Amino acid sequence: MPLFSPATKDKFDRFRKMKRAWWSFRLLVLLFVVSLFSEVIASGSPWIVRFKGKLYFPKGRGVVAQEVFLEDGVKTEADFHALAKSELFEEGSGNWMLWSFIPHGPRDTIAPEDIQLDSRLEVSRRRAQRVSSARFNAKGESRPGAEIDWFFPEGDIPIPDAVSQAMKRRFENQPAPEVSLPSEDGRFTWSLSAYEPRSRAPRSVRVIFRETVGASARTKPVWVGESNEFLPEWWAQLPEEVRTTADDVLIQAREIPVQPVPYTDEDGNKWEILMEKETVQFPFRPVKGHPLGLDQSGRDVLVLIVYATRISLLFGFLLVLFSMVLGTLFGGLQGYFGGKVDLIAQRLIEIYSAIPFLYAMIYLGSVFGPSFGLLLFVYAVFNWIGISYYMRAEFLKLRKQPFTEAARSLGLPTGRIMWKHILPNALVPLITFFPFSLVGAIGSLSALDFLGFGLPVGTPSWGALLSQAQVERFAWWLILYPAVALFIVILLTVFIGEGLRSAFDPKREAHWEA
Repeated sequence: MPLFSPATKDKFDRFRKMKRAWWSFRLLVLLFVVSLFSEVIASGSPWIVRFKGKLYFPKGRGVVAQEVFLEDGVKTEADFHALAKSELFEEGSGNWMLWSFIPHGPRDTIAPEDIQLDSRLEVSRRRAQRVSSARFNAKGESRPGAEIDWFFPEGDIPIPDAVSQAMKRRFENQPAPEVSLPSEDGRFTWSLSAYEPRSRAPRSVRVIFRETVGASARTKPVWVGESNEFLPEWWAQLPEEVRTTADDVLIQAREIPVQPVPYTDEDGNKWEILMEKETVQFPFRPVKGHPLGLDQSGRDVLVLIVYATRISLLFGFLLVLFSMVLGTLFGGLQGYFGGKVDLIAQRLIEIYSAIPFLYAMIYLGSVFGPSFGLLLFVYAVFNWIGISYYMRAEFLKLRKQPFTEAARSLGLPTGRIMWKHILPNALVPLITFFPFSLVGAIGSLSALDFLGFGLPVGTPSWGALLSQAQVERFAWWLILYPAVALFIVILLTVFIGEGLRSAFDPKREAHWEA
């Protein structure tokens, strides 16, 4: 007997006529098949190496040692990226390597010197904070420092009561905490350092005055291109001599680090023009050769997403498959035999479902260590319960149907009746719930990886990339691209589930008769 009944085949034909669902199904299958060949798309070692007339296959079982190429006696695996840049593999040498489309694997860290940066500069300016001081003796006489006139234009230094009391404790050689007191007009802050008793009291106390500078003390950095485009607006307002000097320093800054360019504006404020060349610090933005950027460890995000797609889809398909097999097995046995078997099994399942999955996952992960197989096993032994309820209901309904009674009266064994006659007519819950279960499995894996309870550290995962983005919030590429990949896969799966549910809807075939 065929696995699918004629009615089920008609419903599949109806599904294929739904363009959105059918194309989503084809795209998801294509995406999964392509992800299975992730090593062909991205790999950290070449597939074939030709050296001095001999062929080597680094992807094979044996390790191609470094001594094969450099004859230095080092038997560890060769660094093929470094060898590809060496004189041994120069054009015309007859030696070559055959790489994947992307010559980096999911565990390869990109060296900062291998990243091709453009010549843009980060240009900003900051205003220097005015700082002055004065020394006071026990009689209140002061000896002011430089630039004190800006803080006290009238010449007198009126000491606040809190500062006066703090100075008194120091003159009495008593312990005193650090003092930081804003002035009445808010232009500066009075500061005294903490004091510990000494062998004798101090003769004078030094008070520091620091100008209060806000967010306007430094302008927002602006990226200036190689042709000096996108210069900030304030650049044109600089004094002519300062602007000429800054233009010359701007040219030098593209080659070597430079010192800030100081100048004083019309109001007497001191400024510094900062010109800093971009440096590679992980995570790093998208650049040439790495269009989706790099993560915290310097790994290519595009490569990680390719491998994460394979892991997520493979995990989802296997989990749903195991869950549905277990759910069909237990639910079918309950529904077919009914009675005490159904009653006892249902009570046991209810008790079993009360076990907290997350706690079990944390415990087993701490004992055996996190792994793909462990996560799949633990999830599968908890995830079948929901589908078993639907299969139990289907078997309860179909076990009293005439075709089942006829098969039983012919003396067919129980196993044959269940899996050859009842199961093909009970596939509707399995087929309609499969896409939505897949969405739940993929989402759960991403959530567990985000929380740190999923796959081992370093395994490519959408959730792990999003977890990095939570720490490095400036790294928009760690949020955007994994989220888009997760969204596309879930959206395609939901479209498939929507189509299946519509195609297998029994209400479409129901009609009223007068």
